[in-house]
Amino acid sequence: MRWTTEELTAIREHAAVLGVSTQDYIRHSSVSRAVDWQRQQDAFREMARRRGTSVEQLLQQGMLTDDTV
Repeated sequence: MRWTTEELTAIREHAAVLGVSTQDYIRHSSVSRAVDWQRQQDAFREMARRRGTSVEQLLQQGMLTDDTV
């Protein structure tokens, strides 16, 4: 993955404020996003199961009324 100069600067600055290396910051951020994504997928599967439908049907336009799970 390649970052713009501005993105890399922001990453380095935030990592420095947190007192971690840039590599650790990137690793932690990646794990956090992946875990959040997995939780969202699990929530969608549970919602679909409760409604007796598939995740694909649940996510079709108009099935969800807001962004909350």
